[in-house]
Amino acid sequence: MSPVSFLRITRGVTALSENAFAKQVVVITGASTGIGLATARAFATHGAHVVLVARNAQRLNLLATELAPRFPNRILAVPCDVTDRSQVGQLLPQVTQRFGRIDILVNNAGIGLIAPFEHVPTADAQALFTTNFFGAFHCLQAVLPYFRQQRSGHIVNIASLAGLRGIPNSAVYSATKAAVIALSDALRVEWQDYGIHVTVVCPGRIRLAETGFFDAAKKYGTTELYQAPEITTTAVAQALLKAVATRKRLVVLPLHARLTHTLNKFAPGLLDRILYKKMPRLNTPAT
Repeated sequence: MSPVSFLRITRGVTALSENAFAKQVVVITGASTGIGLATARAFATHGAHVVLVARNAQRLNLLATELAPRFPNRILAVPCDVTDRSQVGQLLPQVTQRFGRIDILVNNAGIGLIAPFEHVPTADAQALFTTNFFGAFHCLQAVLPYFRQQRSGHIVNIASLAGLRGIPNSAVYSATKAAVIALSDALRVEWQDYGIHVTVVCPGRIRLAETGFFDAAKKYGTTELYQAPEITTTAVAQALLKAVATRKRLVVLPLHARLTHTLNKFAPGLLDRILYKKMPRLNTPAT
């Protein structure tokens, strides 16, 4: 399907058509909260068959119960821990048995950690990479045979502004997201012959009231965040859908994040000084 057919022009603004993703099968990890939840609702609203994937079966089933009456026969909830390769291996056969194919994979499952690097235990660093990088790694390797057989597919990897520019007090988290971005860039080239497209979404700070991400990340001592504009999960989801429709490589949002990304490319030393000046000094216990 041509990217143009996904879109319509309304009052000079490019917008998604109501059935932009009709009959498309979308698998979304980390679908029970935050960006994953908003993305699931957005894809379903635009006609897609949506597979909800998360570890928390109770929360996942509540979401499926909410969406199923609005989108009959288009919602499938599959509890799955993406850090467990065997569970991921069982996930995709369930999807194809129900819907016959897979068109879009959204790797959204992730965790965070806010702490000075010197206080991060190795076990916590490993846990971050296990979820943020290897969770995506497992799903990518599992979906490749399906995409290769049908000679098409679209991958969306949710990274972060922190993956484009390492953020103090989030060094290990930044490293996991930088790894996701590098992996995405490599696969975009490696898998081009299979008709596979890769989009990376790098949001700045999500509105705190819409995600439990930051609460879970506050593991050590008194945690403060950089002062920065927030973006809603709905805005991220809409940008994600438009990026898939137009096969965009990279999405950085909101404007504050784009400006930070640009400054890091052209004046990294200046950005270093800004981040140092504004860096919260965290009170953390000695390890």
